[in-house]
Amino acid sequence: MPSGHIDGTREEILAILRRRERVGVEELAADLGLAGATVRRHLDVLQRDNYVSVTQVRGQTGRPRHLFSLTEAGADLFPHHYVRLTQRLLGEIVGLEASETAGRSGGDIASLVFDKMAERLATEYAPRVTGDSLDARVRSAVRLVAEEGIDFEVVSRSGEVRLLGRGCPCSRLTTGRAEACDHDRRMLERILGVRVETLAPGDIPHDFHCGYVVQDAVSSATASASA
Repeated sequence: MPSGHIDGTREEILAILRRRERVGVEELAADLGLAGATVRRHLDVLQRDNYVSVTQVRGQTGRPRHLFSLTEAGADLFPHHYVRLTQRLLGEIVGLEASETAGRSGGDIASLVFDKMAERLATEYAPRVTGDSLDARVRSAVRLVAEEGIDFEVVSRSGEVRLLGRGCPCSRLTTGRAEACDHDRRMLERILGVRVETLAPGDIPHDFHCGYVVQDAVSSATASASA
């Protein structure tokens, strides 16, 4: 996710433009559930800051359309590399005991390494999460793990907060999208201190690998009581 002084709506606009090369105001407004005039105001700010550019496209009839896309500066707001993550993984591999690898397949060892790394990241980042609301705390956690090259997009609508992930390195361990990143789910759950559930594959947009819904403490307590 983008970092710095970019508010939630502009973050979402940038994330949409990252996934789709050129998008019009109408499509953005529909995706965000906002009025076109509101989206235009956010785009004006993003253009002013050189994060977004606009192209005029003429059709066969009617007025030309204005399509928006990320600039190089806008693309640079997102994490691109797994340098720190790779270093952490190598550290976990080197630290494995012989007893932990004996009789295990390569996939089992890889899963163990990701589990250990997720636990370590959760321990390190949980005390650093800030925010008075669930949405703010989730966005804080996403910014923290982005430092490791773990890339999540936050979608907050109607009181529900979802996390959509792309490019997760543990995706190579399995073929199933939802099950591949349970390491990340457990890590997020520990960092946030609330329940995190995996989204069904049909609820995950095709350009993401995994997705989660974050339950606030009240929702989690209600769900437990009714179970």
